[in-house]
Amino acid sequence: MKKEKKYPKVVVGAFIFNDKNELLLTKGVKWHNKYVNIGGKIEVGEDFEETLRREVKEETNLDIEDVGFIGLVNGNNVNDSYTQEDNHLIFLDYKTKAKNPEDIKLNEESSDFEWLSVEEWLKKDKKKFSPYIREILEKIKNKEENFEGMYKRALADYQNLLKRSAQEKQNFVNYANEGLILEMIPVYDNLKMSLAHVNEEAKTNGWLEGVKHVIKQFRSVLENMGVEEIKTIGEKFDHNTMEAIDGQGEKVKTEVKSGYKLRGKVIIPAKVIVG
Repeated sequence: MKKEKKYPKVVVGAFIFNDKNELLLTKGVKWHNKYVNIGGKIEVGEDFEETLRREVKEETNLDIEDVGFIGLVNGNNVNDSYTQEDNHLIFLDYKTKAKNPEDIKLNEESSDFEWLSVEEWLKKDKKKFSPYIREILEKIKNKEENFEGMYKRALADYQNLLKRSAQEKQNFVNYANEGLILEMIPVYDNLKMSLAHVNEEAKTNGWLEGVKHVIKQFRSVLENMGVEEIKTIGEKFDHNTMEAIDGQGEKVKTEVKSGYKLRGKVIIPAKVIVG
């Protein structure tokens, strides 16, 4: 006579959390009062989530939301099983959240319950749990740590992006007028050079004071825009801000053409003679 084939039974399990991120485990009467999660076998015609909600409601009076798949466990040779018939179970486990944790009311399948954090559950003796519960707890913990790490990295990337965006925005504000300033500076330089070539007789003319006043106004406008003239004569030669067109030495002897910075950035190097 051909031996009848037997097949494993599929069980859905709910790892239910409350608003404090505490996990509910109960002491299963059929599991020798060891800690178990809420769950049960899928009935014909039910889908996984439908079974999950039904079992949770029947065993705890809780309604659940935010259902997410944790993983599958092939429970072959479940020695702690409450019947020999159920020696091989396929566990489909889900993480979910209780809508009404304060309304919990156990049926006859559980003798007691506790709400604890995953870390607190993992501190308990392994012998107090039914098969595979600790395995799932470890998986939940690792997943949360991975999500936390991903969150921290994403947050750091976002904060860096905000900083870069703020810096780019500030740079744009600081240097948006650079093109205009570069067009204005030659005019300013020409006005200054016109005074340098004035003879003694011209210095008595009234127009000279007008030119001086215009130069002063020009300088004030440039300073308000963040422009600073590079100091040269008598200063130590600085290749970052100056260009030596003649001479040898470390000190600037003559300034041939003025140099300028815009908010600390060199936009025109000073042309100098060193000696």
